[in-house]
Amino acid sequence: MYRELFSVLTLTMMVALTVFAATPAKKSAEMENVEKILAIFNEGNVLFLDARPFEQYAEGHIPGSINLSIHDEAGMDLLFKLKDMLDSAPKLVLYCTGISCDLSDILAKKLVEIGIPETKLIVFKGGMEAWKQARYPVSTDTGFQKSLQQ
Repeated sequence: MYRELFSVLTLTMMVALTVFAATPAKKSAEMENVEKILAIFNEGNVLFLDARPFEQYAEGHIPGSINLSIHDEAGMDLLFKLKDMLDSAPKLVLYCTGISCDLSDILAKKLVEIGIPETKLIVFKGGMEAWKQARYPVSTDTGFQKSLQQ
């Protein structure tokens, strides 16, 4: 009985130590991810797509990104309106709020459904949370976005 209890406690401690030991590496990986996205951003030949609702986009987004929230009719209309632009872009970086947000994943699936090759898509899981935390440039300009929706 004591051996079984000891074994269970030992196993629990090993799992806990593994999880805590992995946490700093995960944060480093997230920071590396945001640094890679900044490098892609600085290349300037990639299209950034913000999958969040327009209200969040208006509060701050990666400069030059297009808001493509497909959870409303206007977003779906814009998706089809921009199809040629999306097809011609060498890569598309999709992002939303952050790790707990799945809107960029949903947008990626929708893009694949309309014929965009999955190999063109980069889903930035850190999203705006990681971008802002790294103190990278943020824009609140919505003029270009509004011109696309006309």
